[in-house]
Amino acid sequence: MKVAYVITLPDLGGAQSHVYELMKNMRAMYQVIPVLVTGKQGWLTEQAQNLGIETHIIPDIVREISPTHDWKANKELQNLFCHIRPDLVHCHSSKAGILGRWAARQCGIPSVFTAHGWAFTDGVPETKRKIYRLIEKIAGKWCKKIICVSEYDKNLALREIPQLKDKLVTVHNCIPDTAFQKNWKEFDDEKEMALEIVTVARFSPQKKILETLNVVNNAVCQGIKLHLTFIGDGPLFAQAVSQTKKMGIENYVTFLGARTDVEKLLPNYDLFLLLSNWEGFPISIIEAMRAGLPVMASDVGGVREAVSDGRNGWLIPRDDHRVLNLLNQIAENPSYLKKMALNARKHYEQDFMIKNMTDQIFSVYQSIIK
Repeated sequence: MKVAYVITLPDLGGAQSHVYELMKNMRAMYQVIPVLVTGKQGWLTEQAQNLGIETHIIPDIVREISPTHDWKANKELQNLFCHIRPDLVHCHSSKAGILGRWAARQCGIPSVFTAHGWAFTDGVPETKRKIYRLIEKIAGKWCKKIICVSEYDKNLALREIPQLKDKLVTVHNCIPDTAFQKNWKEFDDEKEMALEIVTVARFSPQKKILETLNVVNNAVCQGIKLHLTFIGDGPLFAQAVSQTKKMGIENYVTFLGARTDVEKLLPNYDLFLLLSNWEGFPISIIEAMRAGLPVMASDVGGVREAVSDGRNGWLIPRDDHRVLNLLNQIAENPSYLKKMALNARKHYEQDFMIKNMTDQIFSVYQSIIK
């Protein structure tokens, strides 16, 4: 079975990591022949080429809406599909999801689309929600199946576009295990120490980066001993660094920028923090649990399908201000943190190993190519 994986951009991120693991494991476990199609060279193309996976660059595949580029990209995708003749086209990300599904339809090739969080989810500006809801109402007709990365996203699509009912299926994001895990046996419950917190996220309006800085500032003012490390970059990066200096909390915040060794870094911390306006099913949370870190995250999208409040982490309602109280409780009771961490690792082992996801998605492929 040959599958063309189409994604808008190859820059390192959750969707790109997902596609990389999917191509690698589909080939290893089910002898699928993967072909990568994207808009430019980047992290994902490098990883694919290192694995010897056939890769095609179509520069007209761009994130922005551009009639000229979009028309050209569609024609180039049609030409490519007709040339390589994949058995199935698997699209990821909004723009590639539109262009790839339409081109596949024009070539008579079945397609599937993975929605890594809907652009019409709660928390997204209403005007944008209406536009993307209309787009998916049309594009949803062009594919055989739509994979949602959370039950929340599946239910959202059912509510907003009920005619997609028979095409929707949920497959949670999963990731391969790693040797890099926090050694909680060496964690001293009795020793007073600063709480080491880490946030892995893109510096964008979706992620509450500036609000997270406010949490640190208020915590410092209340005498809570902590240090926050940001891993990632994006359009709000410079503003976040500037805001940190204005608040005078440079000694309590570290910016590492984009990193490719996140799995090695995570065990150095005690708690994973992710405040968001909206989410699909963030891979960063699964990465944290894999490393043996408890998670404190906004209760949005499919987050609660990974984080069980009070068991392996804490759920924060959107715009809720109890983060400070929780941080204070954790700082005063480190043994509670350790218990949560062990539960987080166990939850990863039970539900989010890479084989689970690969098996389920291959079953989707088989249901389409009978």
